Amino acid sequence: MSHDLVLRTLPNVAVAHSYITVNGVELHCATTGDPTAPAVVLLHGFPEHWMMWRHVMPLLRDRFHLVAVDLRGYGASSKPAGVASYAKGIMAADIAGVIAALGLRRPLVVGHDRGARVARRLALDAPEVLRGSLLLDILPAEWIYDHLTAAQIGAKLWHWVFHLVPDLPEQLITGREDQYLARLFQRSPAFVEQLRTEGVWESYLSVVRQPEGLAAMLADYRATFAIDVPYYRGLLVSGTQITLPIRVLWGERGNLAGLPVLEVWRECASEVSGQAIPDCGHYLPEEAPMVIAQAIADFDQELRAKEQVS
Repeated sequence: MSHDLVLRTLPNVAVAHSYITVNGVELHCATTGDPTAPAVVLLHGFPEHWMMWRHVMPLLRDRFHLVAVDLRGYGASSKPAGVASYAKGIMAADIAGVIAALGLRRPLVVGHDRGARVARRLALDAPEVLRGSLLLDILPAEWIYDHLTAAQIGAKLWHWVFHLVPDLPEQLITGREDQYLARLFQRSPAFVEQLRTEGVWESYLSVVRQPEGLAAMLADYRATFAIDVPYYRGLLVSGTQITLPIRVLWGERGNLAGLPVLEVWRECASEVSGQAIPDCGHYLPEEAPMVIAQAIADFDQELRAKEQVS
C-alpha cells in the first residue's frame, strides 16, 4: 500500500523518515533537530499520525532532538490484526523499543489523545527509560467509562461507545470515511477547515480509508475497554501509582472542559501538575502549537533542574 500522503516533508522544517522494527512491528518515525540535544518523543492521537506535530516541530527543532512516532495501527506504521495487539502495555513496549533502538537517553514523552494513553502506560511500566510524561487532553480511560454519564459521553466522546459495537462501525464508516472524520473533528469548531486548508486532511483520511487502518483504530478502542480498563481498575484497588512527574494540559473547550482533571489524575500518579489551555479545543498541538511548544520546553527544563538538584 502507498503511504505517500503520510511520508511527506514539512514546508518549514527538514524531517527525516525512517522505520524501526521493534516488538514484532515496524514503526514509522519522523525526526528532526540535533541528535545530540535532549530528546523528546511525540505520540499522536486518533485518528491522526505524526503530522499532527507539524506546527510544534519547527518551534522546537533548534533546542531538541524530536522523534514523532506513528503508533502501531496508525500512519505508516504496521497495522497488526486483533484487539489484543493494541493493549496499551504492548503499545508502550513499542515506544520503549524505539527509545532503545535510537539510543535516546531518558526523553520527555509527550502524548496527545491515544498517544497520551500509551505515554501513561510507558511511565507506569518503564519509568527508567523516560524523565516524565506530558499528557494532552485525556483523563484515565477507566474514569471515563466508570464516571461519565451517557449525556456527557454522547456530547464529545460518543465514539468511545460506538467503536465498541462489533462489526457495526466497520459497516457504517467504510465508504463514508470523509463524513465520519468530519463529524469527529467537529468537536473543535473550524478544525476541519483548518486541516483542509493546511493540506493534511487527505493524509489523515488516507489511513482511515485503508481497511487495515480502520480495523486497527477500532481495535485500539476495543483493547482499551476490554484489556486496559480492567487492568487500571486493579491498580486503583492496589494503590499502584505512576511515580514519574506527570503534567496534564487540556483545552478549555475540549473534551475535559468542566471535569476535575487534576483530582482524577492524582488518583493514578503521585506527582501531577497541569492546567487548561484557554480558547482551545481537543486538538491542542494543532490548535495552539506555540503554547504546546512552550509547555514542552518549560516542562523539560523543570525536569532537568530537578535532576541536577537530586
